[in-house]
This record gives sequence, structure tokens and C-alpha cells, in this order.
Amino acid sequence: MTRRDALLAARAPRWLGRRRTEVGLFLVAFLVFAATASRDLLCMDVWSANYASWMLATSGSPFLDGASVPKLDDSPLRWVWVQDAPNGHTVITRAPAVVVAGVPAHLLAQTDTAALLPGAVTAALLTALAVVLMHLALSKVMPRRRALASTAVFAFTTPVWSVAANGVWPQTITVLAIALVAWSAAGQHWWTMGLGGALLLSARPHAALIVAIVGLALAWRARRLDIAARVGAPGVLGLVLVAAWTRWVYGSWNPTKLYGAGSFAEVDKSVLDVTNQLGMWISPDRGILVFTPLLLVLLPALVRAWRTLPHWTTVLLLAGLTYTLLQGAMIGFTGGDPIYGYRYGLEFLACATPAFAVSASHARGVERRLIGPVIALQLVVILLGSIAEGVALNYTMAWSANAFLRAMYYEPALIPIALAIGVPVAVVIDRLVRTPRSWSDDDVASTGAETASPERQVLSVRS
Repeated sequence: MTRRDALLAARAPRWLGRRRTEVGLFLVAFLVFAATASRDLLCMDVWSANYASWMLATSGSPFLDGASVPKLDDSPLRWVWVQDAPNGHTVITRAPAVVVAGVPAHLLAQTDTAALLPGAVTAALLTALAVVLMHLALSKVMPRRRALASTAVFAFTTPVWSVAANGVWPQTITVLAIALVAWSAAGQHWWTMGLGGALLLSARPHAALIVAIVGLALAWRARRLDIAARVGAPGVLGLVLVAAWTRWVYGSWNPTKLYGAGSFAEVDKSVLDVTNQLGMWISPDRGILVFTPLLLVLLPALVRAWRTLPHWTTVLLLAGLTYTLLQGAMIGFTGGDPIYGYRYGLEFLACATPAFAVSASHARGVERRLIGPVIALQLVVILLGSIAEGVALNYTMAWSANAFLRAMYYEPALIPIALAIGVPVAVVIDRLVRTPRSWSDDDVASTGAETASPERQVLSVRS
């Protein structure tokens, strides 16, 4: 063994020791996500992307010319996912990152048919990585115990589990990309923030607006053009790669061709469509605030703490809000079916998590007493949709029913199970919340969070 090999071998255990929390978090998240990812009932967005990944892995080509596409051949909505491209080939109209993400697993599996397990494992892996990145971001600005608790809430009590980790969606990639942006912003890693923008661009092109807003805002505040340049450069490269993909697959250099002619067929909405915009937030079966009521509980604390929050957290939240309003203006809020929870709100959730998590220490009185029960409620609700196939409702019921309440109504035996899980969780969280040390910011530095110099504070803390 050379001296260099000996040094690397010695450093590895030390690195694992320093990062044992992240390693453990990744393993737990991956195993939970992989065990519960769907093997059967999938939205056709996920199924078609999985099929495209399998085709690319097994044939080396994205073209389906003359091939049978199970589940879609006889569907009247086949045109939404399978179309004849301008180059004359028949293709599946999915974003490049969503298709490419599943290719490695299908290459390893080498199945004769488009099995769902490789895609399920891929979704679990990518979402677990997103969870770790979010934890690393939060650890920069919060005590280590609260950072870990906040990450657990993000991972296991929201549709991050029931949607992003359930199969390879665009949201599987965008949640990962936003977590990368959050970690990059917390540590001022501008090139990797730009990489997050490139990922967003390749999964959902208009989501790149999030990184554009964050990068420009931080560059403006620091009066540094180089920040904008370094954040923007990977995005430019990403745009070139997306254009090259659309040229190969669809025969056009226009990046929007990756959606196909049908995917924006529902773009008959506008910013003034109040019903569609409200549906994103409060519809019983797709509303962000319905499935994540903790955001409402912590909203007063967020307002109270706004001026003291790290600047990147508030900018990221506002960028996510802007994107979500744009999303509501472009397409119907329901996101298809079967979906348990919300889909199009996941980008907002990922963008808002750092600001809300840091604000939690400013909760008072009733707000603080509600945190435990509300987190327990979210856990029980998401747990049901993550482990039980078939409880998700058709998108036409988004305003008239709620999947969790409907399941409780038709299967009352689930109620005592829900209470048996939820009540102890609520009690434990309530005790943690009432423990002053759990809310102390005194040990932020011990997590690896840096004590900002005057030059760095201009980027991290609002004056």
C-alpha cells in the first residue's frame, strides 16, 4: 500500500465519523422509501417515464417506432404521453432528467419488460439524497438536533415520501435539485447551486426560475457579478444539453418540445383563475396547506422571525412561491392520478422548508403547543398513502373529498391504528418542543455551521 493509499484509508473512517448522522439518515430514508415505493399503481407520467428509461437502457434508442406500449395502446389519452415527433419517430414525451435518471437501474436489472422495481429504487435513492442535502443545509443555520428533526419532518410527514419517493417524477428531480440549491446557498457554493439549476432545467424547464431568482438576489445583495456568473454558467450548459436532447429525440432544437404537443394542452389557465390558484393551496385532496398544515401553524413565527432569518432562506422561499404561482397559471393544479397528497406543490415545500424550520424556534404559546400534534397528524396521513396502494383518489375528486378521511370512513379499523401511531409521536414531539435546549441556537457552531465573517454575513443574514 502506498503512502497515499494509507492516508486515504485513514481519512475515510474520520470522514464517516464526522458524517455518521448523514450516512445514517441516508440509509434510513433510502430503506424506508425503497420498501414503500409503488410497484403497481402509478400515475402514467411515472409509468411512461419508466418505460422510456427501460427502452433507452435496453435498446440504446428513445424511439418506439412500431413497438407496442402496454397500458397506452388502447388509451384515448395516449397522445398525452406518446406522440409522433417532428422527426417522424414515435416517442414518449418526458423530460430528459426524468428518463435518464432511471437508465442506470434498468441497465443493471436488464429485464425483458419494463419492470417497475428499478424506477422505484431510483426514486428512493434520489429522494434519500435530497433528504441528506436538506439536512446539510439546515445544519448550517440550526442546532444539530433541530436540524435533524426538521429534516425528518420534511422527509416523512409530507408528500416527499408519498409522491417524490414513490416513483421517478419530475418532482423527484426538482426536490433533489432544490435541496442541492439550499445546501449550496447555505455554504456559498455557487457552482453547485448552478448545477441545481441545470437539474431543474432538465426536469421541468420553467423551474429554473427558482435558481435564477436566488442567484440574482444573492449577487445583488453582495454586489458581486461573479456570483451570478457562476450560478448561471451551469444553467447555460444545461440548456445546451436539453436542446441537444430535444434535437435527438424530437428532431427540434427547441427545448420546449420535450413536453410534446399535448402536455400544455391544459394551459388554458391564467394567474387570475382563482379556482385553480386556490386549488393548489386548499383543495381537500391536493392542497399544500391541507396536507402540510404545519406551514400554517408556523406562519406567525415566520413573520415574526423574517428579518432575522438567513437571507438565502427567505429568497429561496420567495422564489418557490413565485414558481408555484407560475405553475398554477400554466396548468391544472391536480397533477393527475393516482397521487396521494400534492404534486405541484413539492417545489414550494422544498423551497420553504429552510425558512420555516429556522422560524420554528420563534413559535409561541398555542403555536408551539400545536407543533407536536400537527406533525403527528401529518405523519399518520402520509404514512397511510405511502404504504397502502389504492387509497389515492381520482383527480376529479380534488375539491370534493380527501383520500385520508375517505379511507378512515370506509375502513374504520384504521382509526385506532392511526391513534396508536399519532398520539405517542405527538407526546414525544411536544416534550421535545417544551425542552428549552431543543430550541437553543447556542450549539449551531457545533454542527459545522460557520460563524460568519462580516463579508459572509452580507449573504447570510438580513440586516
